Order: sequence, then C-alpha cells, then structure tokens
Amino acid sequence: MAPADQATLLLRLEIEQFLAYEAWLLDERRLYDWLDCFTADARYTLAVRETVQGRDEQLAPLEPPSAPLVDDDKEFMTVRVKRLDTRLAHAEQPPSFTRHLVTNLLLQSPAGADTVRVTANFLLVQTRIDVSGHTFSGKRDDTLRRVNGQWRIARREVLLDRAPLASTVSVFF
Repeated sequence: MAPADQATLLLRLEIEQFLAYEAWLLDERRLYDWLDCFTADARYTLAVRETVQGRDEQLAPLEPPSAPLVDDDKEFMTVRVKRLDTRLAHAEQPPSFTRHLVTNLLLQSPAGADTVRVTANFLLVQTRIDVSGHTFSGKRDDTLRRVNGQWRIARREVLLDRAPLASTVSVFF
C-alpha cells in the first residue's frame, strides 16, 4: 500500500471513529458532550426532501427546499439541549430512546487535510415509551475541522428522506 493510501485509510478510520462516538453520545443522551463535538462557529441545518407529481404522472424527487426547516448555530443548539433538560420539552417527556446508524461514508478531501467534507447516509430510530416511534432516513453532509488535534463538526447539513414529517421532531441527526 502506498503511503498516500495508508494516510487516506487512517484518515477514514479517524473520521469513522469520531462519527461513531458522536452517534453514541446522542444515543446515550449525553447532549452536552455531544455539543463539544461542534466548533464554536458551527452551523446545523435540516431540510426535507420533497416529492411532487411530475408531468408524466410519475413521482419525481426534487432538490431540497431552498430554505431549511432548521438553521441553527451552536448557541441555539445549546439552547435546544438546555430545553431538553427541563420539563418544558413536552415532546421529550419521557425522553426518547434513539439509535443512530451512520453508514456509506464518502470522504471528499485529501488525506492530511485539517478540513474534511464527509457525506454519509443515516438511519435514526426513535422509540418512545407508550407512544409510537419514528424511523428517519436521509443523508448528512458534514464539514469536519481539526481543532487542537481533535475532529469537530463545523457544518452539518441534514436532508431527511421522509415527507411529511412527524408532528414534532425532537431529536438531533
């Protein structure tokens, strides 16, 4: 294996380990630790894929809407996490159990870079006690940045495949 190939493989393993750890934090409801996975200037957006009736009477997927449903900076993400700690987040009383599966990672930056773009598919299963659960699938486009030797999420763009959405989306992707 050539040195560049080894470097790319090592980078991929680092990124996979980081994203697995991030998913574990979400599933364990360690949301303040999860916030630490983001850079100070991070952005987190969420959009839903729309499907419309095409001219030939078949369903045709469209590009995501130009305005996301969620467009948060880290400060607002922190407010959302703090709210989940209160009894005011009725959609999360009692709290959901989640399983985040992140797969099909594609790294779009060279090995050795301090900024890496990663595209991945995800499946999120949300289970509620005495309430029906939800399954979400979609893709994430992440921009990861090395900060003090550690990977951090500088930007996450989530595109959900599901439309219409459940009445309340109270989990992070």
